[in-house]
Amino acid sequence: MNKTVFKVLKWVTVGFLVTFVFAQFYLSVMNPVTTDTVYEHSTYSGWTVKGYIIRNETVLSQTVSGSISYNVQNGGRVSKNGAVASVYLDSKSAELAGKIEKLDKQIEVLQSVQIYNDFAATDLSALNSKIENKILEVAAATQNGKVSETEAINELLQLLNRKQIVTGQATDFNTLIASLKAERDALKAAAGEVTGSVVSPSSGYVIYSVDGYENTLRPEMIPELTAEKMAEIPRESIPDNAVCKIVSDYEWYISVVIPFDEALNLREGATVKLLTPLVSAPELTVTVKSINKQSTQENAVATFACKTMNTELAEYRTIEVTVVYNEHSGLKVDNRAIRVLDGKRGVYVLTASQVKFVPVNVIYEGENYSIVEKEVSNSKVLRLYDEIIVKGKNLYDGKIFN
Repeated sequence: MNKTVFKVLKWVTVGFLVTFVFAQFYLSVMNPVTTDTVYEHSTYSGWTVKGYIIRNETVLSQTVSGSISYNVQNGGRVSKNGAVASVYLDSKSAELAGKIEKLDKQIEVLQSVQIYNDFAATDLSALNSKIENKILEVAAATQNGKVSETEAINELLQLLNRKQIVTGQATDFNTLIASLKAERDALKAAAGEVTGSVVSPSSGYVIYSVDGYENTLRPEMIPELTAEKMAEIPRESIPDNAVCKIVSDYEWYISVVIPFDEALNLREGATVKLLTPLVSAPELTVTVKSINKQSTQENAVATFACKTMNTELAEYRTIEVTVVYNEHSGLKVDNRAIRVLDGKRGVYVLTASQVKFVPVNVIYEGENYSIVEKEVSNSKVLRLYDEIIVKGKNLYDGKIFN
């Protein structure tokens, strides 16, 4: 290649680069376009209040002297005439009984894995997803100091053991099961005999804590609850030999004091959502059982019925909840992107350098953003992950950016 041709090619290249840079500068400065990605979003209207938990509770007491070892986890279920706890002569025997129970759980988990032998039908990605979720649940239980009581640990072990067999890391757990059984039998021999038991008179949930409100906060009192009564709930003394209590109904209640005007947003029998600070139950789906309103009072008492129970929930008598009475879910759109074209509200979507006007139905409008209805049946609507123009000049439907 001679020098003349080389110089021509060099200046052509330089000219192309200068033109490209100038064009990009013109588009960004003279006709700037700023876009935003569309995501799903939910918002709600509600109020945060202190809730009082009301259950049909029966306190169980220890009638035989000795040390207690629980047979049912806190928040777990027991059948009628089932043994909630066993009584041993001393604390050492009770401690060994607790270890025996843990070994029984481990053996049960391993045996259940071996019973499920259709591993060819197991979706490994779904199994990994379940393992990740359980790890998060166990981590949350660790933060709350309830690792020893949570069923999530046994469920996690079951999932991990199943993965070992599915991936060929293990063929069976017969040797491990035999070892655990031998350890359990040795502990049983050292634990000694059970000298008594605490039996539940009815089926229900077992809650270890007894707080003195078992008789002063009862379901039959709900129709008579007022804001004044809720402010001065009496507390009884706790029996020295109290072991636990049984919640005999699987439905329990949360009563809250709310402003009279806010109570008008609720309807008896309606299903609403309560947001809680609990890791294990951040949302509770409940039913409005009653709304006690008095025209002469500024406040009302709303009671919600719930059927969810776990170890963490069992610890609470009072809990801060947010009552959600209006929730909006859809696609989040920056308010700067919403425009009006031919009398219709919509947004400009940028796809492959082409501008397209898409009408939207705004279902919630906030200070900086709006939530628009998400439609899936129509292809000519705003969709998840669309790039919408929040800033741009001389926009129109069909405009091309070169």
